[in-house]
Amino acid sequence: MPIIKKADTATASPLPATRPRLPYANGWFAVAFSGDVPPGRVLRRKFAGEEVVLYRTRRGLLRVVKPYCPHLGAHLGVGGKVVGEDLVCPFHKFAFNPDGICVGTAYGTRPPRASLEQLPAREVNGAVLLWHHAEGDPPSWEVPDLAADGFPAPARHVTTMVAHPQEVIENSIDIGHFGPVHGTSGAEITKPMEPDGPRLSVGTSVFRVLPVLGRSDVAFDVQAHGLGYLRVLANIPQWKLSALVQIMPVAIDPWRVQARFTVSARLGSSGSRAQKYAGWLATQIFAQPSWRGIEQDVPIWRHKIHVAHPRLALGDGPIMRFRGWASQFYSVDPDKYSLHQEDESF
Repeated sequence: MPIIKKADTATASPLPATRPRLPYANGWFAVAFSGDVPPGRVLRRKFAGEEVVLYRTRRGLLRVVKPYCPHLGAHLGVGGKVVGEDLVCPFHKFAFNPDGICVGTAYGTRPPRASLEQLPAREVNGAVLLWHHAEGDPPSWEVPDLAADGFPAPARHVTTMVAHPQEVIENSIDIGHFGPVHGTSGAEITKPMEPDGPRLSVGTSVFRVLPVLGRSDVAFDVQAHGLGYLRVLANIPQWKLSALVQIMPVAIDPWRVQARFTVSARLGSSGSRAQKYAGWLATQIFAQPSWRGIEQDVPIWRHKIHVAHPRLALGDGPIMRFRGWASQFYSVDPDKYSLHQEDESF
């Protein structure tokens, strides 16, 4: 079975100095893994300062809705149940079909003209993605289904931290921190950053010298799709090892991010049964170091601020080009966003 690890590294209230760094970004953000919502399940999730309710009908249709029943305001995620294809309110047993329309009451009387507010959701690459736009605009782009041929079922990890989704995605561009924080050497850009609308790609590489094993070179092919989805293909040619990593941060409130990660490893082409087993075993072995590497950044994110005009040095990576690309995902100019704005601005 894939490793599933959950951690909460931000259980305490944010520090007084940790004001909201940036506004909520527009785009697609992962609020669950697909496997978290089997048929008949109802889940609550925090998303951009509010709660949403996820559920899957018995036939497998996934829906995400605003949490309150339009009848008398009961929270559908607290005691609500899936009955067949309907979501049933815990208060008066009003039933809502997959289109969100009220189709029944507990009294057997004609249901009122009432509907749930459904939210745009997609299941992509094993995750449930939810669309957010500050001005209520509908989805204008999609996160593509990306092939994972030859890779076994991934190990998964969920952590909550004080951060912003942009900081998590920017981490892959900030090659200057690879050595000081993660202990690697020789970080460089091997493929120039290529923005393409809501998508961005870049190639990077590092090496590490290990006892007995000697030098190991790692090449990263990085793809970002908005500020909520990052896919990294890492190749270590000396070991004939490839690792596929997904990093999916979502802002749950103005200060905190809940991030979902997956990692899956493949040895060679993973065509034979032995190679498939070796890939599964490598996934289990490399999952824990991957999570530890990610969490090396967490205390730094918790206590840092967003510097709109940083004093950069050679070796930092294309941070300002990245931020220029990232600015398209905000309805307000992030460079003019004040750390002292009132929370209502979110």
